[in-house]
Amino acid sequence: MNIQNIGSIPNITNQITIGTPQAGFRCDPSAAATSSSGTSQGSARLLHLDLSDRKGYREDYSIRDAAEGLWKKENFDFNIFDPTSIQRMQDRVRQGSYTMKPTDEELSAYLDTLRQNGLDGSVDWTGLTQELEAFKTTTPEELEDGLDYLASRYVAARDKLERNYTGEELTAQLAKLEEVYQAGKSGMIDGYTQTLQDNLGLSESDAQAVRDSFSTILAEKEETYRGALKQVHEAVEQTGPDSVWLKNHDAYIASQLRAADKAGQSEARYSVQDLAAAGQIAQSYRTEIFDASFCGRNEATLALGLSLADMKAETMISKGLVSENMAALLRNSRAQGHENALTALDQALAQRESHLAPGEPKGTFAPVDRSVFQGIYDATLNAFRQNGGDGAGAIRAGASYGQSITAQATARNPQALRWGINMESYWKNFYTAPDAKEVSPLEKSVNRLMEQIGKPSSLGSSAYQKYADSWRDFLAAIGGGGLNIKA
Repeated sequence: MNIQNIGSIPNITNQITIGTPQAGFRCDPSAAATSSSGTSQGSARLLHLDLSDRKGYREDYSIRDAAEGLWKKENFDFNIFDPTSIQRMQDRVRQGSYTMKPTDEELSAYLDTLRQNGLDGSVDWTGLTQELEAFKTTTPEELEDGLDYLASRYVAARDKLERNYTGEELTAQLAKLEEVYQAGKSGMIDGYTQTLQDNLGLSESDAQAVRDSFSTILAEKEETYRGALKQVHEAVEQTGPDSVWLKNHDAYIASQLRAADKAGQSEARYSVQDLAAAGQIAQSYRTEIFDASFCGRNEATLALGLSLADMKAETMISKGLVSENMAALLRNSRAQGHENALTALDQALAQRESHLAPGEPKGTFAPVDRSVFQGIYDATLNAFRQNGGDGAGAIRAGASYGQSITAQATARNPQALRWGINMESYWKNFYTAPDAKEVSPLEKSVNRLMEQIGKPSSLGSSAYQKYADSWRDFLAAIGGGGLNIKA
């Protein structure tokens, strides 16, 4: 089964479409809590640009692709501070070419040179370092492909060095490779594990088990790719004159290793599918924590958002889409994950309370009322267990109970801005789509972007409909007993 996309894009847009200030919240973003590293990772993810030029990553990598890549490196390794580089670009534009791709004539002539001279046995350390460093921010959707890429690039580069160097020079080159590879591995493993730990609330022992699983999985993949080297080199020999240079093109060899074989059953405590599933749940938690830190959630909306994430987790568990070990990790860390979100909200409230505007009474931003969160969360999950796993129906039950328990919160803290008429209005309009004039320009822009990439628009949807749509999309992704994160 392949877990690769239970809705990472909806998670991002929820920060806008569901994460607008709820129930009268008004808060200066500069006053938001900043102690949770998970929130900063959430915003950084949206800004991350991958400039690493990964070769054959998640796509075929042909002989032409390999040759074009080499040609571009020699002819368009553009540097704004290098006059020669600037001149090359200007000359190209004057010739009427506005792309960085070679013409057929240029590529043909370049291939003749490659076939005659071949490639030396050196490794492009700068390029390889940049490729592997890019996996520091690996998403659940990228996880399996990223692990394959790391392991195959390492095996291919090591093979290349061992075929072209000997003695002390080989020892030095291999040491450099280990340094670069270990840095890339650590970046991916530590970055992904930290995301799980910050948002799901993993214990240190659970986090270490995740790291150990990553290490085991990568070691297994390395062994698999080493076993495929002979087969790949034999195939390269059949490419005729191109074999002269392809045999030392380590990125091409790595792409063929990925195409030739996949690792079998892993001995790791948590499989790649387990880790991808955990990452998806962590993304949902991160959205809630991030928005709580900026006053975009209150106890009621946090309860609904986290209950939706946990119902998805329970569904994956019941369908056998994650192992028993991962099921235990998700369940055992759940209380701490909730506490992380509530703490983020409490800190945001305390910060805002300490900077009351003129005329705002003390207690306008009263501390978190955990009974509201727990009551709505329990009502939602209990309904989910009793109704046969209908997440949308459970959200309706949680919202129904939410009306009474937030009324009780109003009685306890009538001065709290988020309760009273603001919360009453939220529940009154829970099932009502907003008027087009009430939709912000930012939300309109995001929804246009979603439509362009083939995702359904949530423009004009009610709060309930957004939860229901998320649940529907999740069920579609796990249809047939497998979870497809790449769809």
